[in-house]
Amino acid sequence: MDLIGWIFFGPAKLISHAPYAGLLISAALISVEVIRTLASGTGFSRAWFRRASVFTGLLWAIFNLYELQLAAVLGSALANAGVLLRLDLIVLTPILYVMTGVAVYGLLQKSR
Repeated sequence: MDLIGWIFFGPAKLISHAPYAGLLISAALISVEVIRTLASGTGFSRAWFRRASVFTGLLWAIFNLYELQLAAVLGSALANAGVLLRLDLIVLTPILYVMTGVAVYGLLQKSR
């Protein structure tokens, strides 16, 4: 059952165990793209934010801050709730998985 919980609620569980893990993932994805942009000399523009690694990094940062805010506001209620069905995670978790996969794939493709 724990594996199923990690599959469906992995990002939220990760942030509950390591509160700034999403920000670290965000910083890693965005910093790799910053280094690549500076090395190629293409410069930064609005299109830079549309790159998968930058967009995914921003998505992880927003999700991490959202989870921290949710824990601060509903902390004791969530701890006493036991089983809690969070519809936001049903929507956000697959998006985070897919976008992270696309970002990592894109970074690996560019490095070849």
